[in-house]
Amino acid sequence: MTRVTETGNISKYLPVSCDLLRENAPIEPVPPITWKPDCYHEDGARIEVAFRLYIHRADNKQTEDRCKIIVCHTNVIHYFVCTALQFPTEGWLRLGLNNGSITWITIRPSGRVGLRMGDSGFMPPEKLTRTRHSTTIG
Repeated sequence: MTRVTETGNISKYLPVSCDLLRENAPIEPVPPITWKPDCYHEDGARIEVAFRLYIHRADNKQTEDRCKIIVCHTNVIHYFVCTALQFPTEGWLRLGLNNGSITWITIRPSGRVGLRMGDSGFMPPEKLTRTRHSTTIG
């Protein structure tokens, strides 16, 4: 939990905190896994609301790039990436990220989406960790 606490400390530098970005399982993954939380319906709806609040096309009148910094956990990022790229969201668990990495989602006025996922080159190799799902697929 040290990493989570340290990541949470960034909130003193960012003006907004949002309970919609809490970690959990956004939707039952396909293929199914043995770990089955009872929260898919509730948490999936919450994470979808967060996506709609924060991720959208740039306005056609926009002349400069704008950025939103969203600090959240891996499962939320997986869901956001699948949704932005119009991939089936049930595949969210197939994606992998290093903990503490940076993911950029770019959405142009045309609707074209670009992705740079999981940049962790700023961290020393001995500090890199990955979420390990202790589940069985199949």
